[in-house]
Amino acid sequence: SKGFLEKITHKSLESHITKLAKNYRKAWKEKLWESNKIEKYGFNEFVGGKAEAYEDCLEIIEEYNK
Repeated sequence: SKGFLEKITHKSLESHITKLAKNYRKAWKEKLWESNKIEKYGFNEFVGGKAEAYEDCLEIIEEYNK
């Protein structure tokens, strides 16, 4: 699927996932980790989870390419 996605988007899948991981990591706010405002806390945890998932994807891709 990696080759297919790169062919239709004309972009490297790794660079795209790296960009997504960096953007989500920037959006995650450490100070909200202990927030009492459940909506802000929940959204922040969602964003942090997305960042971690993309970072995990990069690790898998790097391991596969070795």
